[in-house]
Amino acid sequence: MVPPMRRLALVLLVLAACPKKDAADAGASQGAAQALTPTRAWLDGRLPAEVTEGTPVKGGTFTMRVHVEPAGLNRLHDQMAEGTMSRYMAGTIYESLAELDRDTHPRYDLKPLLAQSWEESADHKTLTIHLRKGVKFHDGSSFTSRDVKAVADVVRNPKNATKSIASSFEDVESITTPDEHTVVVKWKKVYYLANRNLLTSLPMMPAKALEGDFDTLAINRAPIGTGPWRFVSWETGRALTFTRFDGYWGQPAWLDQIVVRFVKDETVAAQLWEKGEFDLMTRIAPTVWRSIEKPDPSNAWAIRGYHRVRFTDNSYGWVGWNEARPFFADKKVRRALAHLYPAEKVARNIDLDLEPPTTCPFYSEGPSCDPEVKPIPYDPAAAARLLDEAGWKDSNGDGVRDREGDPFQFTFASNAYSVKMGKLLPLLQEELRKAGIAMDIEKVEAATYIKRLRDQDYDACSLNWSNFDPIQDNYAIFHSSQTGKNGSNWVGYQNPEVDRLLEQIRAEFDDARRIELERAVHRALFEDQVYLWLTNRPMLDAVKVGVMGMKPSLAWYDLRKVWRAPAAKQ
Repeated sequence: MVPPMRRLALVLLVLAACPKKDAADAGASQGAAQALTPTRAWLDGRLPAEVTEGTPVKGGTFTMRVHVEPAGLNRLHDQMAEGTMSRYMAGTIYESLAELDRDTHPRYDLKPLLAQSWEESADHKTLTIHLRKGVKFHDGSSFTSRDVKAVADVVRNPKNATKSIASSFEDVESITTPDEHTVVVKWKKVYYLANRNLLTSLPMMPAKALEGDFDTLAINRAPIGTGPWRFVSWETGRALTFTRFDGYWGQPAWLDQIVVRFVKDETVAAQLWEKGEFDLMTRIAPTVWRSIEKPDPSNAWAIRGYHRVRFTDNSYGWVGWNEARPFFADKKVRRALAHLYPAEKVARNIDLDLEPPTTCPFYSEGPSCDPEVKPIPYDPAAAARLLDEAGWKDSNGDGVRDREGDPFQFTFASNAYSVKMGKLLPLLQEELRKAGIAMDIEKVEAATYIKRLRDQDYDACSLNWSNFDPIQDNYAIFHSSQTGKNGSNWVGYQNPEVDRLLEQIRAEFDDARRIELERAVHRALFEDQVYLWLTNRPMLDAVKVGVMGMKPSLAWYDLRKVWRAPAAKQ
């Protein structure tokens, strides 16, 4: 059987061979050609205004592709709080006390959600929260102050795997519940993000569901929240299914059902997308993004059937060197490795100029990155000098540098399904080989990758940090107290001056002064080459024509506002 796109190509060839065309045929051909020519907005990834227009209607299933299957669905658990999962679970299944107002980009002010209101004391040490009444969990139980306290207590329990967010709550002095709809939080000392984090980062779950062994809770596989959809099923290896929660306290969801499809392989994902199986195609590979831009009949399905979305995310990719390893403990070595990174080749041949380079751990469109800090240039000669100074020389002529009898040989652990790293690492491997460094590549399954990093069971690794808030605290990532399982400082970085700056930032409520301190952190981290910073990875997504209400933001898409035009219902 001839595939549809092949048939289309044959028809076009036959028409081209015809000696004569009447005016109607000529006009039709011209119209078809124009329809296949992407608009500037489509090429730039800007959604047209009409996507948000019209009167919403109920009904339909919304299917999205995601690139990774989570280890679990408990957003509090370190091993399960993967960034992609956190995005599609927030606001659908789980809700927090407050949320970022997507309409106030780029400030992202707070607006009430499960908290109806709150007051902060003049000394910033007491937060009084007034909860919304009449809220039900998906299991039918009422949401009360007891649940808020239970969630906070679970996070603060040092026995639980909640270290990735626990540092935000380590200075809580007490949490009291004067009545069912009031929560009073007192802090031992001031922290400029304390109340914002408490209001926005804790997904509310029933206190009863949090009882027992944290690692084996039923909600790890079958979550219970207060959101407009409720969890229905998890088909391992294939999909999650959510259905509209009829007991929702707020505006009911428009969509009947949400299906989250796990498709790890980029080639398979692109094939399914071309067949129209996804309403939202996420994390489009740069090669695919560029390949569908040509005004060609083979791209008609994408140009006519989808709106592309390119949005600056608050995320950055990085390579981490485990500083517990002798060759990575020296700053000179880490700077030498930066000189060996072929950034321009990667940008041109792998990222296809879609991912801007970065040197900064803060939001790229915010004020906290020092614009004077520039990437370290590719310079093998400079790298060689630094390695020599650090004592790594090829003393026996075998082509591999060594020091005190130890060869400079290490293994780079990579997510097995990372297309970018699959292309990038062989390039880096070759550059290091020419410089006298032997690098092996180990592909690790996504389910165990984060655990390996948290346990510091690796030599070198790569990951992408994402933050849904433009205001962020890097304490948990770079403070020396947060190494290994204590936080997210998985490279084992220690610098007393950076510790001091991070602690000072936490107590600084003046925005201008805090920005100065954050820029100082940026400079110090880059000087130490804690990470080899790669790029700010933007959202490269596509939304099916007929899916309405989509709007990208740092807080991702607000699926509560999404609906399907009647002709596009499934």
